[in-house]
Amino acid sequence: MHRRFTVLAALLTGALAAVAALPLVSACEHRAAESSIFAADAQAANAPSTAETVRQAGPMPSLAPLIKQLRPVVVNVNSRFKPRQPKVAQRGLPRSRPRIAPDENDDNSDGSEQEDPMERFFRYFGQPQQPDNQERHGLGSGFLIGDGLVLTNNHVVEIQDEQRPGKYRPMDEIKVITDESAPGGAREFSAKVIGNDPKSDVALLKIEGKDVNNLKYATLGDSDSVEVGDYVVAIGEPFGLQATVTSGIISAKERTQFGGPYSDYLQTDASINPGNSGGPLFNMKGEVVGINAAIISGANTIGFAIPIAVVKQILPQLKEKGRVIRGFLGVQPQAITADMVEQLGLKSTRGALIADVVKDSPAAQAGVKPGDVVVALNGKPVADNNQLTRDVGVVPPGQTVKLDVVRDGKERSFQAKLAPRPDETDQGGRSTSQGSGEKEQGDLLGLQVEDLTPQLARRAQVDPGTKGVVVTDVAPDSPGSEAGFEPGDVIVEVHKQPINSVADYRKAVKSLKKGDSPLLRVKRGQGTVYVSAHIK
Repeated sequence: MHRRFTVLAALLTGALAAVAALPLVSACEHRAAESSIFAADAQAANAPSTAETVRQAGPMPSLAPLIKQLRPVVVNVNSRFKPRQPKVAQRGLPRSRPRIAPDENDDNSDGSEQEDPMERFFRYFGQPQQPDNQERHGLGSGFLIGDGLVLTNNHVVEIQDEQRPGKYRPMDEIKVITDESAPGGAREFSAKVIGNDPKSDVALLKIEGKDVNNLKYATLGDSDSVEVGDYVVAIGEPFGLQATVTSGIISAKERTQFGGPYSDYLQTDASINPGNSGGPLFNMKGEVVGINAAIISGANTIGFAIPIAVVKQILPQLKEKGRVIRGFLGVQPQAITADMVEQLGLKSTRGALIADVVKDSPAAQAGVKPGDVVVALNGKPVADNNQLTRDVGVVPPGQTVKLDVVRDGKERSFQAKLAPRPDETDQGGRSTSQGSGEKEQGDLLGLQVEDLTPQLARRAQVDPGTKGVVVTDVAPDSPGSEAGFEPGDVIVEVHKQPINSVADYRKAVKSLKKGDSPLLRVKRGQGTVYVSAHIK
């Protein structure tokens, strides 16, 4: 009994001791927790901030230093096209007649061009087609290359001629505005086109003014060395937003399905929009590798730039001659497919298969035949038919080229002296009227005419047996323009004198003098009207 009492007393004493010790343990734990918190706060106070951590890791990469160097060479290009048909003339003449129509039966002597090479791009980057009696404005970009010269797109400074398919009308007024970071700040210069090439969509402008030679200019790089995945920067004026910078990479090279035969476009995902047209595409060295030219509608990360290598090839001709005169070989090349390799005796699909040879052309005279495969031009390998067309196009007429071909599995070489392209004898598709009131020499009416051939009669939609001359161009602000003449009009009489040829027309107009108001009989489609033109 005594032992049981002793055990219970011991248990009771232990329980009371545990209860008494509990506050002491809690207090110790609380003090320990507080010490831990204070230590953590002290550690946090001494730790660097996120921004300090970034500074310790080094500066973040930025394009700002590069952009500061590049912005001064980029310019805005604003252009204006004056109305060609004053409203006073519209009241006196019918406007329901059809305009001159394209000839669907026109064929190309080289088989390399079937339509206006930039027509698809113009729907997105160019100016919407409007009647000539409305004023039109163009907005684009460009870049300085020294000596007051500016490179841009041709469609920024010229518009398509509605009456002459495949022809272009120059803008009447072109202004070039430098960037605010350029020497002298944002300045406006009058510019004129000194060279253009509609087929590659390149134009060369000249600006004049004080301190033009002090302006910074761009360095032209090597677009052939550019690789897919290389970083690029585009600078321009999209939608009128000056000095807009976008960046991206080269998405693809040698895109030939979107343009003409003389350019293989660089594709980029750098944002390109209307207004960027004509602006530069830079590599990370600050060199121009392309001229931004086109986009696909609805896809703002699929843009195309003309490789600067293409521009450098034609730049000397633009400076010296104002246009590009391309060599004519006289072949119709096509791509080689995998199932043709064995039959042609080749090792791969590289090369251009000659499907046809134009009679009496340089190629025919050199001995080239259908079925030949051109594998090199002047020692440079030919990858495909597009490259052959481009490489021949940059060789001026009169020069001799060496063609390495494979015929029946055997290699042969030919020498061909290139001739001028038949389709480039008319200023490269540019309307001869310069848009500044220039008139054909000896023509006080300001009209340019051609003999009415059966082909032109069909396009003007007049009877095939009609005798006369067809109006192909009208100088702005001329007596002919004020009288309401348009391309496609067929002049059959001047002052009751029958007109059967251009010689008859020039003879009749030459006898006119200032103050005269000649009466001209004109056919417009199936209708005939008399038109009086007053010579001021």
